[in-house]
Amino acid sequence: MNKKIFLITATLAAGLWVGCNKAGKLDQASTFKPPSGPVELKVKWPMGERVVQSFSLKQSSEVTVPNQPNPIQQDITLVQQYGLTVQKENPDGSHEVEMEFLGVQMTMTMNGKSMVNFDSAKKSEAKADPMASMFEKVVGAKIHYFLDASNHVDRVEGIDALLSRIGSSGGPVDPSTSLKSMFSESYFKQIMDSSRYLPSKPVQPGDTWPVKMEFEAAPLGTLELDYTVAFQSWEQHGKRTCARLEVQGTIKSEGDSNAKVAGMSVSLSDGTTAGVSWFDPELGMIIDSTANQDMKINMVMPARSRTPNAKPQTITSITKQEISLKLESVK
Repeated sequence: MNKKIFLITATLAAGLWVGCNKAGKLDQASTFKPPSGPVELKVKWPMGERVVQSFSLKQSSEVTVPNQPNPIQQDITLVQQYGLTVQKENPDGSHEVEMEFLGVQMTMTMNGKSMVNFDSAKKSEAKADPMASMFEKVVGAKIHYFLDASNHVDRVEGIDALLSRIGSSGGPVDPSTSLKSMFSESYFKQIMDSSRYLPSKPVQPGDTWPVKMEFEAAPLGTLELDYTVAFQSWEQHGKRTCARLEVQGTIKSEGDSNAKVAGMSVSLSDGTTAGVSWFDPELGMIIDSTANQDMKINMVMPARSRTPNAKPQTITSITKQEISLKLESVK
């Protein structure tokens, strides 16, 4: 049950705030000089470039379960590292980019007790936790993106191969089922579609613009994001001259009655996001990004048919999470 909460919120986090930190070129001072007027903030994909990007999630949840005297405290840290290689640039401005999963780290404690402690960089003769074993199979998998001239994801290839790689444990509780739900086409599109958070026209400090998106995030159903992004100022971030972009907004989902897990319906409410990113116009990338999110997740469990006068039970998770995304290297 608690691992399902983790996968729901990890899926959510991966799609809510995207960016990267261009490590190699950050050692060089910007040649870009902020103009007195508006400037275009547009993502760039130089041909042949390879970057290594990391996603970090720190999540703290208080889970209230019916008929249990005290809430369950669950703390999770997840770090994913992946490489992005620009493989093709077409005359119309579209690109092809390959993603490769390079590493996964995951720890989970429940009421202070260690439940998962996994690092794909460390060899182990056996993985006691099936969830960790599934994550281990993700390392080395590749996803191929086709981006249009506006840097939006046109299509994604390689998901079926990844799901086949994950496979099935064959046990009574198969964690691969949850991972397959997490690694959906919508999940991968959200990782790459950072252009959706940028303005459609040139902007300058003081300007704001709305970001409204809907995407599928099983078993939450259709996730609704309603953000406002503000261009606060030009700011030096390391050696780079960047546009400081601040975001405030809400997240909600009514759940999807057609995407229930074992008869369970899931919804998200009271979701808020506040974050900041630094966009480098010269590099054409957000070089650093952080966000804090608060939300409530309700999981309604069906009544037990063999129990007289049984009623559905609701498990509630009050969740806080910190998210950061950075580019670690560029070649």
